[in-house]
Amino acid sequence: MYVIEGRIAAFAARVAAAALVLAIVSVGSIAHAQQEGDASRGEAVALQTCVSCHGVRKGDASTNPEAPPFAAIAAVRGMSPTALAVALLSPHRAMPNIMQDAQERADVIAYILTLKSR
Repeated sequence: MYVIEGRIAAFAARVAAAALVLAIVSVGSIAHAQQEGDASRGEAVALQTCVSCHGVRKGDASTNPEAPPFAAIAAVRGMSPTALAVALLSPHRAMPNIMQDAQERADVIAYILTLKSR
């Protein structure tokens, strides 16, 4: 009886360890899967899809008072590609559901980050 319980416990431990390894690998894969963006393409995408609410270029004011200008978004302390990706993928009360593919999103993120003050 104790041998069977020991084997079950050992098997459960191996399954748990494998699950932990898979979770770590998955998180790492997501981080590496983030695409490299092209800022000039991102500006073009933003001028087509975002400009109706946001100030897209440095110094532009937003037409929608609830939509911060991109320069203000870039200036947020700790703003990073990951933070922007999460923000773009999360629904916002005042933001319409804009469909962008992963490359367009990466391009817009790259563009926004060019607006950071040095």
